[in-house]
Amino acid sequence: MKVVTVRCPYRGRAVSTGIEIEDAEFARLPDTLLVTRCPLCGLEHVVWTSEAWLEPVRYDRSAGEPT
Repeated sequence: MKVVTVRCPYRGRAVSTGIEIEDAEFARLPDTLLVTRCPLCGLEHVVWTSEAWLEPVRYDRSAGEPT
């Protein structure tokens, strides 16, 4: 499983959309608009799926673990 990633146009850095998908499913998606709120700048970005790419999912292993 991978996560759909886009670039913040204001910060120029990659941003996870939080959408997890398999490679084959992503490849079959039509070129449609994707709306996501950016954690870097706080704005909503609207991008085409053809501008997005997949990155491996990275889970924070410390989240939810007792301290």
